[in-house]
Amino acid sequence: MLRLRLTPMPNHPLIPCRKQGCSNLVPQDGTGYCPAHTHIAKEIVRDNFSTLDRKKTPEQKAFYSSKRWVETSQKHRRFEPLCRRCKANGRIVPAQMVHHNPPVEVLLREGKSPYDHRYLESLCNDCHLGELRKKRKNHPADTPFQ
Repeated sequence: MLRLRLTPMPNHPLIPCRKQGCSNLVPQDGTGYCPAHTHIAKEIVRDNFSTLDRKKTPEQKAFYSSKRWVETSQKHRRFEPLCRRCKANGRIVPAQMVHHNPPVEVLLREGKSPYDHRYLESLCNDCHLGELRKKRKNHPADTPFQ
């Protein structure tokens, strides 16, 4: 008896790996790199965060490295383990960052606690980087914690 194995059709056509010269095909909804080149995507994210970290003020660096913030961030990610924005778009992506919404400087100016979970949202690296870029583009002169 002949058995056929049916595999579902992908929702989107496959695209070539973003690594120049690589002919492997990958899904459109991923990093754009094949398994042999996923380290490139991680390096790009790391470089993007390093660039943003260099732009932080000493007050921001002290806040985000404080024991209280680290514990708050970890607790929030246990409560909300998936990226809120990806989840709203039907994607299941683990959260890697906790983002203040509204921004920390607004919370402090209004006398609200930046540790209050009502003002925090769990995000993946891509959504968090996009949010930070948008903020810096729209308000380049803003210097938080003043």
